[in-house]
Amino acid sequence: MSLYHFTDARNIASIKRHGLLSWRKLLDRKIPHHPASNELSRELDQKKGLGNYVRFCRKPEHPMAAQARFEGRVGKLVWLEICDSVANWRATKFSNRNAAASNATISSDPSTALGSDCVQAEILVEGALATRWILFPSE
Repeated sequence: MSLYHFTDARNIASIKRHGLLSWRKLLDRKIPHHPASNELSRELDQKKGLGNYVRFCRKPEHPMAAQARFEGRVGKLVWLEICDSVANWRATKFSNRNAAASNATISSDPSTALGSDCVQAEILVEGALATRWILFPSE
């Protein structure tokens, strides 16, 4: 089973250069990027201590991707396929729904996300993900 991450196509060159970085790392390193998340989402992340996590979902479909396109935060949407071994990493967290939601359950138990019936269940990897774990779509 693969995991997925959506991004703006304009971010692909940077991701190939630096890997997938949390939005906090992108800002700290002053790396130009085109975020799919909105300001409210990042504020909620910050309050919950999740600003330094890269998010993944279980299928290449996610309501937040459609919303980001609708609101114009994302031009051309690209889905990156992620090796599911990241779900076994020590610093990985799992959420039964969008982790920023007030009613999200976040734990270190993979079944929290992988067993959830919510399409917005998330796998959160701390800090960054190297390119060797990412399958980029053909251009």
